[in-house]
Amino acid sequence: MSTAYLLENISFSYDVAPVLTIDRFEIAAGEIVALVGPNGSGKTTLLKQLAFVERPDSGTISFFGERSISANLIAFRRRVGFLLQHPYLFHTSVLSNVAWPLRIRGVSVRTANEMAVAALDRVGLSGFAHRRAGSLSGGETQRVALARALVIEPEVLLLDEPANNLDRESRRRTEEVVSQLNREHGRTVVFTTHNLSTWANLAHRIVNLHQGRMISGQSENVFDGELREGGTMVNTGRLSLRFTSPQPAGSRITVDPEKLTLLKTPPDPSCPNTFQGRIVGLSVSGDHIRIEVDAGEKFLVLVNQPAWDTLSHGFGDRVWLIVDEGSLTILP
Repeated sequence: MSTAYLLENISFSYDVAPVLTIDRFEIAAGEIVALVGPNGSGKTTLLKQLAFVERPDSGTISFFGERSISANLIAFRRRVGFLLQHPYLFHTSVLSNVAWPLRIRGVSVRTANEMAVAALDRVGLSGFAHRRAGSLSGGETQRVALARALVIEPEVLLLDEPANNLDRESRRRTEEVVSQLNREHGRTVVFTTHNLSTWANLAHRIVNLHQGRMISGQSENVFDGELREGGTMVNTGRLSLRFTSPQPAGSRITVDPEKLTLLKTPPDPSCPNTFQGRIVGLSVSGDHIRIEVDAGEKFLVLVNQPAWDTLSHGFGDRVWLIVDEGSLTILP
């Protein structure tokens, strides 16, 4: 299988703050890759590198075997479809918005319009061509932007948080289009998400990012820590988590957000790794409820809708958090 991207020794900073540090990252042609991590982990910045919108401070990016240099940046950009989390549409018709990337490539008006209509049909917006872009709902705007990214028949499709703020139908349609693009046309797809459960079944591979670095294990609930007591306890500076057997050396610990337990009443005192806290954040992401709990450290807890319905928790409620040992992973 050929390689779509090869990134080597990549470093990128905004001002003096490092945002990306990647030793090596390879994406195979025809692969669907999910970049997973919390806000600020570097996901969008990495997408911009893959879209050739931004260039690394150091290191190299090769695109289908050809190294990226100043002379070929524009040519590479034209082979990539890039859907932003908050896309901008011109204050014109939907048809004009979707046909725009073809028109700047010199495609005739008639051909560009025909291709734009076909792209709108692919995303389930037949009949929308002559609507004004400003009249669309959020989900419709996202799908028009997707049609605009698809109309150029890109070799690679990049999507930034594609499931965010979409209604169920728009989310389903977008996932269907991406799957079909990969399955029937062998296109490479890279998308970002802060929620591991979102579109996880669509990805061939999940890559976790934390503070601009690729890590193994979960990318949510990553804490710096120090192993103590012969490797049976890790201290984060705010709380301690215990293990039943010694752990290998490491300087960070991850806690799987889907393996945490919340209780409204105190558990048995003998239950290890139990912490009292409060719910400080609630949001919906796809089919899951994201619960932020401040229990010394701030933990993200993910539960599905049926489980949430039985919990009866609310913002500001006092809760007890049980961190099962099976949810913990020590990282180098």
